[in-house]
Amino acid sequence: MIKKKLLLFLMPGLILSGCRTDETLCQAADCLAPVVTLKIKLVDKVNNTNLLNKNTSFNLTDLTINSTAYSTSLALKIDSTELNNRYVTILSSGTETFTLNYKNYPSDVIDIRSRLVKSGCCKILDVQSILLNGKPVCPKCTAVEVIEIRK
Repeated sequence: MIKKKLLLFLMPGLILSGCRTDETLCQAADCLAPVVTLKIKLVDKVNNTNLLNKNTSFNLTDLTINSTAYSTSLALKIDSTELNNRYVTILSSGTETFTLNYKNYPSDVIDIRSRLVKSGCCKILDVQSILLNGKPVCPKCTAVEVIEIRK
């Protein structure tokens, strides 16, 4: 109740000073760093099974991912938040290229193109395109994309 009275008291001052209320509220907004989440799913192309499942011989040392934004390999972890799917999740903070190396298979290249756009008080990443080895992954990409790589 006190907050409402305080806001009613301050509102005329904000309006008369030429400051818009939404601009004032945006200054107090706690914006998170905009990222795009890529969920990498490695699939055996012969028997169509997820190579990251618990019952496979996969080790994190079998996979390296390098980014044009960093000079070293990314730290990898298995995302097992879904019951029937396991992924390697990586975050992209903008336009960059990832090179994935799995065991002795040929490298795979993921190109992500995005731009910052204003969404309410904060900025978000608008994904323009995601390419896997030069081919589009998604017709209308979102901030969370599953990329299936067949080995």
